Order: sequence, then C-alpha cells, then structure tokens
Amino acid sequence: MNEVFLCLGGNLGDRLQNLNTAKALIAEGCGKITAQSKIYETQAWGSTSKNGFLNQVIKITTKSKANILLYQLLMIEKRLGRTRTKNKNGDRTIDIDILFYNQEVINTDGIEIPHPRLHLRKFVLKPMADIAPGFEHPLYNKTIKMLLQECADVLKVKPVPQVHYICVEGNIGSGKTTLAKALAVKLGSGFLPEQFEKNDLLPLFYANPELYAFPLEYSFLLNRFQHIMDAFRNGKNLVVSDYSIYKCLWFARVNLSKKDFLFFEKHFHAIESQLPKPDLIVYLDTSTNNLKKNIRARGRAYEQNIKSGYLDEIGKQCKKGISKLDGIETLVIPIRNYNLELNSALIKTIKNHIL
Repeated sequence: MNEVFLCLGGNLGDRLQNLNTAKALIAEGCGKITAQSKIYETQAWGSTSKNGFLNQVIKITTKSKANILLYQLLMIEKRLGRTRTKNKNGDRTIDIDILFYNQEVINTDGIEIPHPRLHLRKFVLKPMADIAPGFEHPLYNKTIKMLLQECADVLKVKPVPQVHYICVEGNIGSGKTTLAKALAVKLGSGFLPEQFEKNDLLPLFYANPELYAFPLEYSFLLNRFQHIMDAFRNGKNLVVSDYSIYKCLWFARVNLSKKDFLFFEKHFHAIESQLPKPDLIVYLDTSTNNLKKNIRARGRAYEQNIKSGYLDEIGKQCKKGISKLDGIETLVIPIRNYNLELNSALIKTIKNHIL
C-alpha cells in the first residue's frame, strides 16, 4: 500500500459539501482515508478572485500507482463540476492535488511529485502540519513544520469554526444514554440520542441473528449517518451523542459473516468520511455482570436473553476499535459500581479532561 497526502480545495458552490463529497468519492474509488486535517479558509492564492477557498489535507492509503491515482482524482474533479482553464489559480468547485506519494520524487509528463509549490503555500502547509508535522520533504530534507515556519506566504489561513462534538460510547447496558443526557444538560448542548427503539429489525435480530444481522447493521449505518448529518445542519454549537458512527463497524465485526463484513466495511468508510469527526469519544468500560444487571433493570424484552459471551465479544471489539481511532481524542473511564452519584462524578471527570 502507498501512503499519499492530498490537498483538497474549492471556492465555488457549497464549498464544505464539495469537500465532503470529494472525500467520499476518494474513499470509495481511490483508497482509505486514514487522517484528515482541520478545514481552513483563505484568500485565493495567486489570484484577484474575491471568492475565499476552503482547504483541507487528507492522508490516504492506496494500491494505485501515482499516474493512475492522478487520473482517478481528475475524474472526481470533473464529476464535481471542475472546468479546467489556462488560469491555474482560477475559481473552481474542487481541486485535488497530490502533495506526496510515499517519499518518491516523480517528474514525468503531466505529473510532478512532490507538488512543486507546496512549500510556498501556507494553506497547504498549515493543514498538513495538523496531521504530519514531522513528515520530511524528500527534496528539501525539511519537515512540514520547518517549511511552515520558513514560509513567506502572507495570506491568512483561518481554521473554519467547527461544531464541538462529544460521543459517549460503551457496550450494551453501559449507561451511555443516561450519562450523555446529563452531560448535555450540564454543558447546555444539543443532545443526539440513538434511535434504536424505532428500528423494528432489532427484536427480529435477537430472535434470528443469522437472518437479520446484515439488514440490521446496514439500517443502523444509514440511520446514524442521517441523524448525525441532520444534527449538524441545525447549527448547534455543541452536540453530545450517546453513540458514534464507529460503533457500526465494531458491532458489524461481531454480527456479520466475513464476506458480509468486507462488503459492509467498504460502504462504512465511504459514509463515515462525509461526517464530522468527534472531538472526544468517552468510553464507559464496565464488567459483563454490571451490563447484565443494567439490561435486566431496563426491561427490554428482546434483550433479556443476551449471552455473556456476546457482550464480552462486543466489548472486546469496541475497546479494540477505540484504541485504533486516528486523530480523535478518547477517554476510557472504568466503572466498577453504578450509584446515584456516578453521573456527577463522570461529568466532572469529562469536564476536567476537556479543560
């Protein structure tokens, strides 16, 4: 697999949506997105245009050779309405540049890597410094951080204000919803709850897992995507949720066959890449005995026959998934006993961590 850094930018149309759509198409057809910078706004570089650009740097892993990847990216630009003119710095819906392809130096007809002007542009260096400050330019033998410090570009590069997004995660019966509600009230934020009770496939899954696992997991993926997108369209300054989109992948690893999971995983990454990343994921880690007590206490009929082994496996995949999240702050909180004062103590722990 090849590690590639791409710079995405555009100043026409719905700039944020164009970035998100481009990332989704890259994830679907080019390679897995493994890191994303903040999104920055800047004036048009080398142009008198008054349309400001949004820019972002992403890192992908891909099997494609550099010339094939370039062709794939040009097709994505075309699909998103990019019209190329003689003015290289003109307005555009989307521009996708290959900054680095591994540590290779490539200079053939139509492709020059590393990008020949990246060291002159703060709108490239600043977002790349978010995700790879120590990456060394193979021609200049300087890190991205050093190039940024030396860059004489005077155009202001401002981070686009992002909605603060906190997710509370955990196994079935760990108390996610109770804590997330209390945390949302304490922070005065919007609350984004899991709407699993509206999913009629859930009781069917517990009765016949083999038959209903895939439709259940795929329906959860689509529903969660829509709910998260809707929450952020409403302009909340802060959102607390009792789930993250990543639980789709963690549960699917347990519930799906290997063949179904590979199909599901590909769709998951295409969808997940279009969503805002949480600023913080809080994971509530407690024993299976505690989980079973809570499941019995809340009394949902279809949950009462959940096996301890199933809860163990879900917990294992959740903790493994949390540990592998890249670029997302996580806070794992062990819970030994549930009591009336627990939420207050947990909220204090979370607020201290944020501070």
